[in-house]
Formats: sequence, C-alpha cells, structure tokens
Amino acid sequence: MYDRLQSATQSLLAQLAPTLAMIGKDLARTTPGHARAVTGAPIFLHGSAASDDVHAILKDVRSITRLVGHSKGALAIENALRSLSDSHPEKMSVMTFGCLIAEDHTVADYGQFLGKLDWLGFLNSAAQVANYHKPLADHSTNAVIPLSLHVRDLMRV
Repeated sequence: MYDRLQSATQSLLAQLAPTLAMIGKDLARTTPGHARAVTGAPIFLHGSAASDDVHAILKDVRSITRLVGHSKGALAIENALRSLSDSHPEKMSVMTFGCLIAEDHTVADYGQFLGKLDWLGFLNSAAQVANYHKPLADHSTNAVIPLSLHVRDLMRV
C-alpha cells in the first residue's frame, strides 16, 4: 500500500511540480528503463527510486544470490522483490537489518534481524514475521556504538 501511495505522489509531483519531483533523484534518472513524466521528472514504478534501482539490477543481473538491506534499504528490497516474477534462476538469500519485510517471495530465503531496543525499526516493520532474530541492539549498524547491530557478526548466524 505504501509503495503505491509513494508512486502516486511522485507521479502527481512529476506532473504538477517537476522541479520539486527531481530533487535528490539523480540516481533514479540513470536507472535503465526508468519512467519519466512529460516534464522529464522521474516516475517510480515500484514504490521509490531505491526500489526501482533494485528491481532494474535484479532484472538485468540474474546471477545475484544475496540481497542485504538496512532499514529503508530493506523496504526497497521488499518492493523490488514484489514487482519481480518468481522466475529468478537462483535461490536468493535476503538479509534485513532494522526492518522486517514480508517473506512472500518464493525464491528467497530470509534472515531478518530487528533489535530488541529498535523502536524505529519496529515502527517501519509492517510485516508480521513469525521467525526473526532479536539481538539486544538498537537501530544503528555502527559497530563502535554500544548496543548496535553488528552486521558482520549477524550475517554468520
């Protein structure tokens, strides 16, 4: 639902306020096959610029077997996977940190981590995931900060 609302908002901005719609969208304008309004502003097909980028990469680079995302990056992965068919040739490993996503893509094995002290990640997690890892950590992935998610160590779990 959120990705459709974001796409609709970007489409409206692209038509009515193209200068505003282009702010911070330099990468989106370089994504192969990206959509544009007649004003030249990008239109997001898969929820956001990041989701469009992940979708385009997965579509063109069929050998990718692992996706890792933290917070908003996890949401971009979820949107991109939702927009792909289940015909990806390899079984993918999807690891998310600081945000739980729906585990509904059949070619993916999921490993999800949401810290027990991560209120931001909890708020971002719309998915009801039954089995996820709950380390004693907050939202940060900066290993220097106490109680942060130590991604390198967690990826071995």
